[in-house]
Amino acid sequence: MIKNEYLQSVVQINCIPTLIIIFFIFFLIINYAYEKELTKKFIPSIVLLLLLMIVDNMDYYCYDSNMYAGVGGSIHRTAAMLGYDLRILLMATLISIASARISNKKHIDAIVMLPATLNVAVLLPCLFTDLFFYYLPNGSIGRGPLAYEPHILSALYMSFLFILAFLRSRKGRSNETGILLLCGTLTILGFLAEFLFALRGILTGVVALDIAFYYLYLHIEHFRFDPLTQVFNREAFMADIAKHGKGEISHILSIDLNDLKKLNDSKGHNEGDKALKAIAAVLVESCLPGCSVYRVGGDEYAVLCIQLSTEDVEAMTAGMNEAVKQSGYSCAIGFAEWKNDMSFTEVYKTADDRMYINKRNMKSGDDEPVRFRREIPAE
Repeated sequence: MIKNEYLQSVVQINCIPTLIIIFFIFFLIINYAYEKELTKKFIPSIVLLLLLMIVDNMDYYCYDSNMYAGVGGSIHRTAAMLGYDLRILLMATLISIASARISNKKHIDAIVMLPATLNVAVLLPCLFTDLFFYYLPNGSIGRGPLAYEPHILSALYMSFLFILAFLRSRKGRSNETGILLLCGTLTILGFLAEFLFALRGILTGVVALDIAFYYLYLHIEHFRFDPLTQVFNREAFMADIAKHGKGEISHILSIDLNDLKKLNDSKGHNEGDKALKAIAAVLVESCLPGCSVYRVGGDEYAVLCIQLSTEDVEAMTAGMNEAVKQSGYSCAIGFAEWKNDMSFTEVYKTADDRMYINKRNMKSGDDEPVRFRREIPAE
């Protein structure tokens, strides 16, 4: 049993975050060969976590030792300032990763990181002023006029995280919505535990859990997505068919990119890949809430619609067709309702047949998608 109270406190504060970081680093190392890009995104978070643990321990030691004067006071103020900075930077890195799941545009990442970067400059005066905190004669700490600035910024970041969760839900990514909401809720609870009850190390442990959980979630999701187009793959398509079935899935769309072979042969596979990614992006943007896009073959896509009306699906399909035209590419679209007396094979074949009718019609100059109510002509 540890007799030294300070040493006991250090062990209690650092035990869980340290274990999480050790296992996380080990997992990143063994997984780097398989998911390099994903692993690289999380390396800054690990570095910030390690720095935060060091800084927090300096903060606690200086405070417990009443090091308020001279060099000791400067060390404590520096540790406190860096602790605020690192916590917010950690939130920003997590949100930056989540934002990239919605948009890969670099300016989005810059916008996310800007408040955290500016916060570093805002907190600098706490090294030599009482704007953020000051020492009382009894050894406790008083709060200055800007004491709550880091907390307000943290709240803004958490609000943004919840907005990202909502946006993911509208794209049919309910699992990611759940993990983002869980991360945000745990972070708020960790902050309240530290702020209201003066519990040390809670928020650091919670943020470490958030980052580890989100990484593990994205690692699992990696095997559900097509690496080229970043839409769901065929395995995810079949899994979601089994998960939802005709009780929830109302319609299935079959979509085929036109002339991919011709494009590959004439301009090279890089141009073909560019077309596949462009069509996938158009389909995702055109989908209504409750719909998910899958790449089920080389140039073949499918869309599952959860409890949509036929009229909504017709309107969505028309929108897809128009958006594809504007992208400069061409694809054939067919869809079918999953009726109670139909098996998955039957409804998917119906959608596929209508897609091929649309493809033949397009070659003859009629590029309107085959409507749901239009009968398939006999071969």
